[in-house]
Amino acid sequence: MRLFVAIELPEAWRVEATAARRWLLDRLLHPSGEAVDDQPGLRFTSPERLHLTLRFLGEVDEAVLPALQQQLAGEVVAVDVALELAALGTFGSRGRPRVVWLGLGGDLDSLQAIRAAVDRALVAAGVAVDDQPLRPHITLARVDRRATPGQRRAIRAAIEEIEAPASARFVAREVVLVRSHLGRDVRYEVLGRYPRASI
Repeated sequence: MRLFVAIELPEAWRVEATAARRWLLDRLLHPSGEAVDDQPGLRFTSPERLHLTLRFLGEVDEAVLPALQQQLAGEVVAVDVALELAALGTFGSRGRPRVVWLGLGGDLDSLQAIRAAVDRALVAAGVAVDDQPLRPHITLARVDRRATPGQRRAIRAAIEEIEAPASARFVAREVVLVRSHLGRDVRYEVLGRYPRASI
């Protein structure tokens, strides 16, 4: 099963992400008020699938799931992280951007502490973790592999022009363990919420 650990986003952030998507599409398809291309070179993440990934696990043996859920419940005992949206950016080189994202600000030290708790749970459950640092972001779109150099330049220029979204403050209170079902329509299934609600 393909898993990741994440923080779900508030509706206000999904609205801001949708507005950024509309702006980018308009800027890329109609840079001077006239349509010059019918393909922006971007594959956008649908608003309902937007999230803040704390740790991507990839393929995990289903037999490990009970131990993983138990360890997450033991390590992630409190989540109280105030976050806010920041400017857009990209991963990849300047000439070949690969991912367009929304940045995050706020209490990033506490966010790193939550990531460390998640990692302790993963290691205790026998799930390998790499040493990649957490770079908090929300993936808005991926650049199509077939995007032309001109499209890539236009994407980079648009990202540099767009204003940062309104900094709607959000206090994260839980993290989720999610299974990703791949296929024509990717579907996410929440397998656990941490800290677990008291009974």
